[in-house]
Amino acid sequence: MNDSPPLPELRQATLDATGLATLLSDLALCTEVLAVLPKSAARELSSERPLALAEASEALQAGRLRGVQVRYRFDGAEWWDTLITAGPSAWRLVRIRHDQALAAS
Repeated sequence: MNDSPPLPELRQATLDATGLATLLSDLALCTEVLAVLPKSAARELSSERPLALAEASEALQAGRLRGVQVRYRFDGAEWWDTLITAGPSAWRLVRIRHDQALAAS
């Protein structure tokens, strides 16, 4: 019998330019954005200052930013979406329900 807590909810997807624009619009309109952090390397957050969601959106779509992590609250839960450039017009989305991640650790 395993007494470990369940793993947090995790989702992944690949987005095209339309999907990225829709996601970022939904985040702006439907969530409480807590932080938008630029990513400079695969496994670390940048030491740069946090960004506004609109600024991150424009930089991602223009190819000036490798990725961002958007931390937000939706429907009473805290979520972290990590977006990484995956090609000329493609972005990889990894979404985790952060409050479940904390409970599992």
